[in-house]
Amino acid sequence: MTLVIELRRGVSTARTGRKSGPRPAGGALERIVVDGELWAALETLGRHRLPTLAHVDPYGETLLHGEAVDHMVRELEGADLARLRGAESRVVSTLLAWGLRCRTDRELRISFSGD
Repeated sequence: MTLVIELRRGVSTARTGRKSGPRPAGGALERIVVDGELWAALETLGRHRLPTLAHVDPYGETLLHGEAVDHMVRELEGADLARLRGAESRVVSTLLAWGLRCRTDRELRISFSGD
């Protein structure tokens, strides 16, 4: 089951007090394509321990930002990631790194697109 996962910038249209000048580019910044590695990692680590990722729709679109990303990061930080190997470990490590970036830049989102 193929899943496209992207780190995206969603540029806000709200007035934020940001200095004048060009807005940061929106859209996909990074992308990974997985074929079951995320689901295998969830089974290894326990779906009940990672409810945010367990609720990703494998056939549709799921977007994580703000509080949802904070939950995902806390869940991953509390998981025993040493149990993962190979591609499963790379996918989960990438999601954790992206989640940490989203925490510091609130215009970033993590997008999951299933087939």
